Amino acid sequence: MRTTSKLAGLLDLTEVGELRWTTASDNLGLPQLFGGQLVGQTLVAAGRALGDDKTIHSSYTSFLRAGRHDEPLTLAAEVVRAGRQQATIRVEVQQGDRLLCVSTVTGGVVDDGIAHQRPAPQTRAPHDSPPFAELAEADGGLSAMWDGMDSVEVRVGDVDPAAHAAHSAAPPVHVWMRATDELPDDRLFHIAAAGYQSDLMLMSTAVTPQGLAVGMENTFARDWWAVSLDHAMWFQGDFRADDWLMWEHVTPMAHASRALVQATAFTADGAAVCHVTQQALLRRQA
Repeated sequence: MRTTSKLAGLLDLTEVGELRWTTASDNLGLPQLFGGQLVGQTLVAAGRALGDDKTIHSSYTSFLRAGRHDEPLTLAAEVVRAGRQQATIRVEVQQGDRLLCVSTVTGGVVDDGIAHQRPAPQTRAPHDSPPFAELAEADGGLSAMWDGMDSVEVRVGDVDPAAHAAHSAAPPVHVWMRATDELPDDRLFHIAAAGYQSDLMLMSTAVTPQGLAVGMENTFARDWWAVSLDHAMWFQGDFRADDWLMWEHVTPMAHASRALVQATAFTADGAAVCHVTQQALLRRQA
């Protein structure tokens, strides 16, 4: 049986004032804070500011400065608009006097209106897919970024180097992810945990058109300098982030060192529940 979640503890903010919270950070062996952590924590803050009658629909995060693991964070929310059906929340994350990121989050009441989705891609089931760590062994194992990554289990589905997708410059990468421990039943934690998961494989997908296969994390860390610029997410339906989600990763375009990467998350029974788009700045190491 899985235990009480470390990830839930990271996402469970401590209230210190009206629409203000403080929290600690995860140390993943990176020189800066993991962007997925900041996305997840701003989603929790925005969800609490929205209240119980509305659920999060979308978020847009601009990463401004790198953060440190050994200093607490302060999150401050502002209700930009609060209507009966829709609301918009702005969340700032500070570390001392440094503004690390700004998120704009929208939410609203659940509506029974229009609904549709594209079919889920076909790939191996999670129990038939190799763990990401096993796939990375041929490239010397996982990079330093994964040293502290024990909150999410990652398995890689089919990656066909000959596959063609009209919406991507390289074959899609299918990645199964779930929180390693059980999360609370509160839907907000699952939205936030999906935000945390969503940032794990985007950077490596951005360089697949340059010949790097999934799992070549050490080669990527050695040959490329990369940083996330912004991160947008859209959510629909109910899902659990401690159940398997299959993230289909694609990269439709890149120009002038800026790459666009997208991923859509599907539940094990094929429901599309989340879509993410990130712009990353990447340069080859000299």
